[in-house]
Amino acid sequence: MPDYRLFGGILRSEVVLPDLTPAPSGERARWTLARSGEAARRPAGKPLGSEPVDAGIEVSLYRSGDSLTLVFDDTGVFEISGDGSRITWTPPPDPDLDAVTKDILSRVFSVALHQENILTLHGSAVALGNAAVAFLAPKFHGKSTTAAALVNTGGRFLSDDVVAVRGGIEPTVVPSAPVLQLWKDSAIRVGRAAPGNGGPEPKLRMTLEGSERDLGSAVPLAAVYLLAPGRPDPLAPVNRTRTSGVAAALSLLGQTKIGALLGPAIRARLLGRMVELSDRVPVYRLNIPRDFDRIPELTSKLWGWHDSTVAQASAAGAI
Repeated sequence: MPDYRLFGGILRSEVVLPDLTPAPSGERARWTLARSGEAARRPAGKPLGSEPVDAGIEVSLYRSGDSLTLVFDDTGVFEISGDGSRITWTPPPDPDLDAVTKDILSRVFSVALHQENILTLHGSAVALGNAAVAFLAPKFHGKSTTAAALVNTGGRFLSDDVVAVRGGIEPTVVPSAPVLQLWKDSAIRVGRAAPGNGGPEPKLRMTLEGSERDLGSAVPLAAVYLLAPGRPDPLAPVNRTRTSGVAAALSLLGQTKIGALLGPAIRARLLGRMVELSDRVPVYRLNIPRDFDRIPELTSKLWGWHDSTVAQASAAGAI
């Protein structure tokens, strides 16, 4: 089985995952992903929750003892052991391997990390100097665009879609897969795609290489930003407003990657962890005019807030 590096560990997988970085053989695997030869079927455990994945496609989560099982309408069944280390995939006939890969790197690993007591948030994260900043929001709010723009100005990419946070006195972000997803109009404006002809803009999936990414150890989390894009007003400033206490914790809870799947009882316990996280890491509402021309201003502000050692000209001039 090939070995891959992600989320600060090694995955040994029977499924080829081309988006991931191969790991040297011989290192101890933290997770194994095995493919079952049995026919996919609904688990007999207790249903916890479900949510839509795409148009007409749902995923549901079940508990049986300590293990959790994800059932996708299109990509099959994934059973995750109580400690998160073993993932067993029972595929449907003729699975779409691109969709399988996306599910593994998103919700499947979010459940595995949850089993290890690691928080997973829906967003993107970048290291600015020696500190990580995370950007959380629903779809179409600019999380990936903000991350790409910061990478262009010298930041190191940590994660997109799933931000994995280890708690403790000093919370840290664990680097994930080096894959960034951008809508084509965003990709063009941040220099990740060339203009072209065609119909509706597709979402582009790209792998970051070399110094643009960080696949090493966890990075201390300096701030969490809740993106709040507004109308494209040239007079509206890019600014941030600190939020704290219960309001901050509820905002974080609303951006958990698998919160809806875990059910109300586990979500209630997660709220306490979000209170703890927001007590240790500042949470801000980041007000951004929805205007691609304001991206240089945004990156300059973020660098100024988080890394005074980096020249501001570098942060403002690369896009």
